[in-house]
Amino acid sequence: MLIKSLKYKNFRQFKGENKIDFSCDKDNNVTIILGNNTFGKTTLLQMFNWCLYNKVMFRRQDNPDMLLNLDVAMNMYNGDLDQVMVEIVLQHQNTEYTITRKQAYKRIEGKVTGLMPMLTMSAKNLSTGGTDPVEKDDSRKEIINKIMPQELSGYFLFDTERVQNVAERKDLSEAVKGLLGLNAMGNARKHLGKVESKTTVIGGFYNDLGTHLGTEKEQRYIKEVQRAEEEITKYEEVKNNTEDEMKKYQQIKEELEDKIRSLADATKLQKEKEQLEQRRILDDNELESECDAYVKLFSDRFVFFMAQPLYKKAKEVLEDADIEDKGIRDITADSIKEIIKNGRCICGTKVENGNEAYIHLMEQLKYVPPESIGTTVANFKKEINLFNRQNRDDGFYMSLQSKIKRMIDITERINEANDRVKQIEKEIAGKEDAGKYQFRLNKTKNKLKDLAEKRDNCISTISKNKEQRDHAKKIINISVARNEKNKEINRYMAYAEAIKEWFDDYYISEEMQIREKLENKVNEIFSRMYSGTRVLKIDDKYRTTLYTKAEGSDELVTSGESEGLIRVKNFAFIAGLVDLAKEQKIQIGDKEMKGESYPLILDAPFSNADEIHIKNIARELPGVAEQVIMFVMEKDWRYAKEVIEGKVAKSYVLEKHSDTYSEIIKEDTKCQITE
Repeated sequence: MLIKSLKYKNFRQFKGENKIDFSCDKDNNVTIILGNNTFGKTTLLQMFNWCLYNKVMFRRQDNPDMLLNLDVAMNMYNGDLDQVMVEIVLQHQNTEYTITRKQAYKRIEGKVTGLMPMLTMSAKNLSTGGTDPVEKDDSRKEIINKIMPQELSGYFLFDTERVQNVAERKDLSEAVKGLLGLNAMGNARKHLGKVESKTTVIGGFYNDLGTHLGTEKEQRYIKEVQRAEEEITKYEEVKNNTEDEMKKYQQIKEELEDKIRSLADATKLQKEKEQLEQRRILDDNELESECDAYVKLFSDRFVFFMAQPLYKKAKEVLEDADIEDKGIRDITADSIKEIIKNGRCICGTKVENGNEAYIHLMEQLKYVPPESIGTTVANFKKEINLFNRQNRDDGFYMSLQSKIKRMIDITERINEANDRVKQIEKEIAGKEDAGKYQFRLNKTKNKLKDLAEKRDNCISTISKNKEQRDHAKKIINISVARNEKNKEINRYMAYAEAIKEWFDDYYISEEMQIREKLENKVNEIFSRMYSGTRVLKIDDKYRTTLYTKAEGSDELVTSGESEGLIRVKNFAFIAGLVDLAKEQKIQIGDKEMKGESYPLILDAPFSNADEIHIKNIARELPGVAEQVIMFVMEKDWRYAKEVIEGKVAKSYVLEKHSDTYSEIIKEDTKCQITE
């Protein structure tokens, strides 16, 4: 298959009508279209998708339903019509097809709305030169899907920056089998079919048995076999899908376990850090509590404690002093003067100036406060004795010392914890926390457990239905033996089942060989594109996984994948598919089925790849595909052109005039760029 040209009109930012001719030269088989981001590279790729399959892959915010150029739409008046058109001319098996899709747009009450797209096709026989239109819409779609099946379009119309990893697509298995020529055998197996489907050969024979069985009971057993087969088929599919899902989660589980093991040291340090931080919180609380208790004890007892040596010293001084105490306790000078003034003692004795009572009282004034220090000292001694009795040393000082020591110990422990936490933080800086991986691992294990239960339930249901089917078949076989017509049908059905069994065995064997060839082919190309030692493994669903050798052994372990590495892997996989499809020949009986060549149409093929890998990819692609069409950024082309420029026969440059108008300009010389 070769794409000869692309013609378009008013498609998104490409205003007006223009045409691109692609290189169909076997040796110089590369066409380059250069343009930076937002210049329209992705729009060109979507022209192919829209023309062939009536679909586009623009972002929602980019209004994917509006394909008409916005400048054209803005200049339309109410009631005006204009249209979008894309035409592809391609050659396939000695026939040249012209495929055209058009969509009219009309402005109604200020809004431009697209009408129903229309697909037309003509076929030109390159041997005779005759051209005929393909009238029926179903026929046009059938031809397009026969030339390039829609499920394979994502591999050959490849948007590097927007699509997911090609080896993770769910439809990959059937798509690859179709590409590598296994569809014919697959369709033959489906045509032979199973008992439960009346539209298949075997199912039709089995249904015919029922028309020649006389009793209602026998008819019921026919239906029972078909019902059981339907259930078996349904639950086998569920079981297989569940087991595939289990493999996926088992791989995730192993990867998470490897990740957690690699982070074991960091996890241990993180756990120590968390324990230290928790202990530090307890220590902070304890220190605060000890400080409060110390302050309370100090406030309650400190004055008395500090006064004890002063009282003791005062008592010693007073005891050594010669101070006669002749005063009467609690009698003051004012009291005596009041008695003299009244002229009579409290005992009734008359007090007059000069009498004995008066003289005695006047003498007593010398010994009572404020005149008598002796009385004051005597009273103070009594107060000291009372203070000592009330404030005996009951361990206050030892309590203070104990609390101070406790606070010092706690503070030192807090400081040590802080220092260790800082040290741990430095050690684990930049390392990932295994906690989030452990959380995901637990969820994955639970998912695996649920899937295992689901699989076991399927196995139980399948086994139960097989028992019911076999029981019903025994009864049917007894009835068949009594009917000549059913004997004949049973014989035909046995032939059909034997043929299907042969097809199944051959298909499985051929598919395994093709998958092995594909894996070898992909690894061969990958080794030339990638500067390293990784290898690719392809499972039974045609999903690819990168492996590398474990350090110090030959054991293969799963390898991490950067964005750039995924790009290289994708192109190695696609290139391997294209190359193998071109070489593949499948023999069925005496008939040989030839493989098909496919073009590669690539948007931003070198995105996220470094200089070395850009050169490696560019070197390989022209050798594996019959035709290569690339929309490339100029910054990447600077590296790629060193190795691919000699293969380029046609080149174009995208020129952006505005956000709504880009133009494709053909270059006079091959891929000349201003450095």
